[in-house]
Amino acid sequence: MDDSRLDENISENERLARVAIGLVQDLTSVNTYFNGAASSLGEIQASHRVNNLFHVSNSHGKVMALSLPGMNLLQADSQIPQGFLDPLPGSGFIPAPAGACAIGASPSASFLTQDGEKITPELLAENDIQVIGFEELTGGSIEGRQLESTITSLITPGDPDLLTPDGWNQKVWSKLAENQTYAASLMDYHLWSVSEQIEAAIVESLGARMESMGLPDQIMSAFMASQTSGWYASPAPEDAYKISAMEIEAVFSGATEGTIYEKRDFSIPTLGEMPQFGPMSGEGSVVYHDPDYGDYPFDLEIDWTKWDELGRVTEGEIIFTDQEHDVVIELSVWEDNSRTADVFRQGIKVGVVNVDSNGMISYQDLTE
Repeated sequence: MDDSRLDENISENERLARVAIGLVQDLTSVNTYFNGAASSLGEIQASHRVNNLFHVSNSHGKVMALSLPGMNLLQADSQIPQGFLDPLPGSGFIPAPAGACAIGASPSASFLTQDGEKITPELLAENDIQVIGFEELTGGSIEGRQLESTITSLITPGDPDLLTPDGWNQKVWSKLAENQTYAASLMDYHLWSVSEQIEAAIVESLGARMESMGLPDQIMSAFMASQTSGWYASPAPEDAYKISAMEIEAVFSGATEGTIYEKRDFSIPTLGEMPQFGPMSGEGSVVYHDPDYGDYPFDLEIDWTKWDELGRVTEGEIIFTDQEHDVVIELSVWEDNSRTADVFRQGIKVGVVNVDSNGMISYQDLTE
């Protein structure tokens, strides 16, 4: 936080309350960044681009030409963070890029499976995870048609092999599987965890369009009997390996320094749906270095209880405890962005700072 905002003439109690409010404001910006980052995982979906999918010669019963359904990367307010696409650090904690969060904060986040395992390079290697990567899936563009182009290139108009299941397996699915590489990034891991949904979406769309075009039964039967799963990733993912939580570590430096940890459960119900976020809680220890009153070492307990439709936290309580000076600050954040900080010394409330929804600050001294 920018401690230059503090007035040198305010009382010690008010200054401590304002420091707490500023720190939580900075922490909220960290949470907002990683909330948006996690949401980007839900912005990948199978699109159904099936116009002119097939031209068929009924007299020969052969596929003449096609344009297959691809993958589309939908983006809302933000890009997928580069850290999600880069190889995972050994610790599993992905740092936020410079300037993404509050001044003086160096945040990073790791992600957990349903079983609480942290997603690290070691976990990827232990499970021998291989997947068609993000670049091969989308070509790195918003349109994301690289996989579509790859599939199209594998199907030759008039190829009689596609009249048999083995023909589909050899000419299409096994060739696609050759594009699998060892997972290295969080995005690789996510695509692996939803690979069965990716396969099902493409196969379902393709099959429905083939049927609507009235293709001969022999082609339909061959397609349906072919190995339409397992080509996108291996081994087959289990539900226990879905991304289900994130941990945030925010390291603060400057007049207020220390580390704060938070954890939040979330899930991505199905491919292309935004995450469903749960409560967020945390703890930490910081020291506020006051030039006039000295150091205040605070332990924090964090409990965020409400969030908006995008998962951004909007209401909660953060308790700052300085056992050395017997000072407690109970900070409440409200849905309208107003905040209240109650300052206690030796168990007695000595002051209250209120910040209204417009950012106006008032202080009530209860010692008088």
